[in-house]
Amino acid sequence: MWAFATERKFAEQRAAQGKRQRGSALVSTVVVFVGVFGLLYASVAVSSVEVRDSRREIDALRAQNLADAGAERAMLLLTQAADSNGTQNPLAGLQGLFGGGATITPFIAQPVLDGANTVGAYSVTVTVLEQTATRLSVSIESTGYVPDAPQNLAPGERLVAWNSTQTNVRFELAPSEVFDYGYFINNWGWFYGNTIACRGNARSNGQFDVANYAPTITGQPRYGEVAFNGSTASLSGYMDDNGDGLLDGNDGGVFSGWDIVRAQNLQGGGGRVENQHDFEPKIDMPNLTDLTPYEANAIDSGGQIRVGSTVLVDGVHGDSAGERQHLYLVGTAANPIVLDGPVVVRGDVIIHGVVTGQGAIYAGGNVYVPNSVTYANGPTTPRPASNTQADTEAWLSQNWNRDFLGLFARRHVVVGDHTNSSWRSNVSAWMGSSLNGSKEDAGEDGIPNTRSGRDGILGTADDDVLEGDNVFTVDRYTDADAAMGLIPAGRAVGDVIPGTGEDINGDGVYNPTTTIADVTLATAMTTANFGGNIPTAGISQYRDIASTRAARIDATVYTNHSFCWFVTGTTPATINGALVCRNENIIYGTPSLTFNHDARLLGGNSGMAAGLLPMTLQPPEVLRWQRLDRDPNRGLVAP
Repeated sequence: MWAFATERKFAEQRAAQGKRQRGSALVSTVVVFVGVFGLLYASVAVSSVEVRDSRREIDALRAQNLADAGAERAMLLLTQAADSNGTQNPLAGLQGLFGGGATITPFIAQPVLDGANTVGAYSVTVTVLEQTATRLSVSIESTGYVPDAPQNLAPGERLVAWNSTQTNVRFELAPSEVFDYGYFINNWGWFYGNTIACRGNARSNGQFDVANYAPTITGQPRYGEVAFNGSTASLSGYMDDNGDGLLDGNDGGVFSGWDIVRAQNLQGGGGRVENQHDFEPKIDMPNLTDLTPYEANAIDSGGQIRVGSTVLVDGVHGDSAGERQHLYLVGTAANPIVLDGPVVVRGDVIIHGVVTGQGAIYAGGNVYVPNSVTYANGPTTPRPASNTQADTEAWLSQNWNRDFLGLFARRHVVVGDHTNSSWRSNVSAWMGSSLNGSKEDAGEDGIPNTRSGRDGILGTADDDVLEGDNVFTVDRYTDADAAMGLIPAGRAVGDVIPGTGEDINGDGVYNPTTTIADVTLATAMTTANFGGNIPTAGISQYRDIASTRAARIDATVYTNHSFCWFVTGTTPATINGALVCRNENIIYGTPSLTFNHDARLLGGNSGMAAGLLPMTLQPPEVLRWQRLDRDPNRGLVAP
């Protein structure tokens, strides 16, 4: 009996305990569920905040990228405006974009599309900060908007994000790099003679050929800047172009846009393999087709030419009513031609004899040098004692203020007696040589004899197929250019963009092969045609003032056409300065021919001759870039 009753009691207790345990488990489950739900809710809340934050960050980044895109679009527009005037006067293209004002808004609420969907927009304002004859600085303020510009938003739609940037950019004309070389040719270069020497650097945009001769090229280190404090010159920015890590004066040499033929025959520093630089990038030549900026510089600089106390040129010669277009100048040791800054002559220039001072003559026609041109007070020596920086600085310090002449021709430079039969036959033969091609059918690279490309094999991918096809291949202004305001005054849709394609000299007109007729003086040398100090009775024949023994030129000479010089005699032929041209027709019968590079041409825009030399547009320089905390374009309204 006892046993049964106790067992039933225990069973009842176990049943009650099970109920209590089931109730406790239910409560625990509810507690766990509530806890998990709370965690999930908190996680979802946090995730939602993170998603919103991520979306804001993404939208902000999109707005930033849109602002940057607007700034880049404005930079492209400015570059196109500079290019629209070709290489003739690139700043004029930029200035024309502003139409005489200080601010333009080229892009207002410009949509950015992904397929058919607008993903944002940008607006851009460009303002002129500084403008001179050689410089234009602008501020580009660009704003990016998400999902669209404010003026494009639908009612009730709000702006999600915006971002503004300001970029200050400078466009500047500076002396061309071509003046870092004693001999520079925008074609094939050739030193066919054992007695040819370049005391400095030599460069060609095409092939450089020394054939089986052994000419000398000493080389010259180039520098980015030079400072002169009135007594001492200091160079900086040494260019280690041989890559040896040394600033020892052993840089420079011979540079070629193609290969250097028989380079092993070269003597001097240019004979070292490390100083032979082939397949170098092309350097664009300055363009003198439009002399307007040079006339402005001549007037602003107060440029003059005198002989004795008589002013023969004041700024620009040929710009006043009744003023002769052409200029004749002759100087003597007792009464030299006195140079004072740059001047422009709208016609031909005839110059010979003794010069003094520092200046440059820009000719709208040809420059004729019938006899030698020499400095009255030139540098003490043609070159520094060595190519080291110390010796170069010492030479510059001593010679900074001594005589300097620039002779810069829009057309050709003609040295010696071009009426002489030997002069004409020798120069004419070299003009017509296939090696010295001058007609503007030279192909995409502007260099003749490169049709088969660098590999020398016709029918391969590097062929210059435009060369010799009898088509003047150039770019022309389009309706799109007109819509963007990129066509300069005086030009129209369909006109050639100067300096593009095969327009090598940048005048916008096809030029055939140069001939003797192009360099022959066609104007009678009378006071009715020439200003300057031409004799009252005029000069009846060119040979009366000219000689085939015009052996010395103290000047830096430039033309993007032909330099023609036939010289004979026992005096070495010498250019003390530099020769920069597209084609050179030099035939010398003298003991030697030497190019002494004037070290005062070093230093680019900071050099002694910076205000005198032909210029090219430098790559745009970013002066400042910053994010703005304001939107300068919010109130713009599209026209």
